[in-house]
Amino acid sequence: MRLPDAGFDAVLLFAVLTCVPGDEAQRRLIAELNRVLKPGGILYISDLLLQDDERNRARYRRCAHQHGAYGVFQTADGAICRHHSREWLTTLLAGFEPLATRTITVATMNGHESTAIQILTRKPTAA
Repeated sequence: MRLPDAGFDAVLLFAVLTCVPGDEAQRRLIAELNRVLKPGGILYISDLLLQDDERNRARYRRCAHQHGAYGVFQTADGAICRHHSREWLTTLLAGFEPLATRTITVATMNGHESTAIQILTRKPTAA
């Protein structure tokens, strides 16, 4: 089912980008969200940043070559996930107007403490 162009006032993504490990797939997702958002519509993203503990650094290094990006890793149950640099998120959201950003600490599904980012952006209104 194709959603209508400019049919939504807001889109919320909670840990969605973590489940989309590839750069191009993430670009396509953000382009689709841009398409369905009304001009002036809000895009809210809450996701995980690159972590600085040894457990995460080791798995980032171990998987970077295989998956083509530092921050992509495979979990024990076989899922491919991604943590993000602030720079990548800024690049990914370059077509949106930044409104607010904050960093918080969250617990992952496995109970690990992780640093997350919350980003509030707006689709530009037509000129």
